[in-house]
Amino acid sequence: MQSINSRIEGQTGEFGVIGEMLAADGFTLASNWDYDKGFFDRQLDDQAMVFLRIPFVVQRGVLDEADADIELHKPFVLKHIYQTGVDEDVSAYTGPVAAPMLDQFQEPLEKDAEVEPEWVDKAAEVLRTVESRFS
Repeated sequence: MQSINSRIEGQTGEFGVIGEMLAADGFTLASNWDYDKGFFDRQLDDQAMVFLRIPFVVQRGVLDEADADIELHKPFVLKHIYQTGVDEDVSAYTGPVAAPMLDQFQEPLEKDAEVEPEWVDKAAEVLRTVESRFS
């Protein structure tokens, strides 16, 4: 994980408005949100391993309401390294027919892999565009 300084840190506004602004730059609400905090993610690579993530906290309201007030925190780049190929051990536990339906996704080999400088540079470029929307 690599933090990136950005002028968006500390910006506040309505969840719906900020979400729409960030969606214009390819961000989505990460699936691991809670009612009082969450992340906006943008995939940076073609293999879905490198992401620019903007954390936020809810200041007023709850996250599933568009008018909830949120505050953005320091963005960072993260990289997951995933296993490739078929997990041969899955069928031993579930049988050959049920295994593909029950365990489609494998855990990352490394959830917080080292982020190469080119990804940090690409994330900083994306953030410059995002910052211009907050000006």
